[in-house]
Amino acid sequence: MRVLLTGSTGRLGGAFLTLWGNDPDIDLQLMTRQDADLSEPDAVSRFLREQEFDVLVNPAAMSGLEECLDFSDQAQAINVQTPHVMAQICQERGARFVHFSTDYVFGGKVVGRKVEDDPTGAVNAYGVTKQAGERAVLDASPDSLVCRVSWLFGPTTLERPSHFDNVLQRALAGGEQRLIGDKYSMPTYTYDIVEWVGVLLSKKTSGIYHLCNTGEPESWLSYAEKVCQLAIKHGYDLGDYQLVGMALEEAHFFREKRPQHTAMLPSRLVDEGLATPRHWLEAAEVYLKIR
Repeated sequence: MRVLLTGSTGRLGGAFLTLWGNDPDIDLQLMTRQDADLSEPDAVSRFLREQEFDVLVNPAAMSGLEECLDFSDQAQAINVQTPHVMAQICQERGARFVHFSTDYVFGGKVVGRKVEDDPTGAVNAYGVTKQAGERAVLDASPDSLVCRVSWLFGPTTLERPSHFDNVLQRALAGGEQRLIGDKYSMPTYTYDIVEWVGVLLSKKTSGIYHLCNTGEPESWLSYAEKVCQLAIKHGYDLGDYQLVGMALEEAHFFREKRPQHTAMLPSRLVDEGLATPRHWLEAAEVYLKIR
């Protein structure tokens, strides 16, 4: 299988690079910024039409909330227009397209975990573009896979730590961490996502899937508490650390709105018998052993 991958320096793209780059059954090629800037859909189109691939995997995105607010044209290009072009080209040549979206397409007012056909209603510029990107991709290629993910953790570069890594490193250093305790989503292990995508491609599925681990919705505070407890269990000497809760409305350092309740359920994966996602803490134990 010939796979063309974007965003290989990111947390999720890096997981695909690591796992599929070592798979003898996969011929993995990378699309880098030097090949084509994702903010230039025409350049992306020219590059893709010169490539040979069976599957295009697109975890790349403009994901900074304040960045999307400040640079709306660029966010529209990267998160909507370019994925639309990618889907069109895949549709034309009969290739599969795997596009990644986010739990931030949900408005966040409804408590509880969301299934794939629950109403969306993004409340910030990032979510609005990702929501529009989903529609643009499926309009251009109904056979595409649109995979919503949330709160990713897994191996990454020192320059791109996840909440998991940030909390653990700060706890190792000791001192106080103030963390939001009333905003909820679902931590998800990147290596599990790569496995689920492989299954989805093998079964020739299409449409929107929630790719996330299981468990109760976590806040940034409860997530941090459980990571620290798990680390202590596995021999980490965290010393004198303190996690202090704060309310989302106290986070005046945010200029863009954050939705409060966006935890997802991997309903289609389970209902269609494709996978049984494990609890995120089980995946976290695996990650602690290899990080």
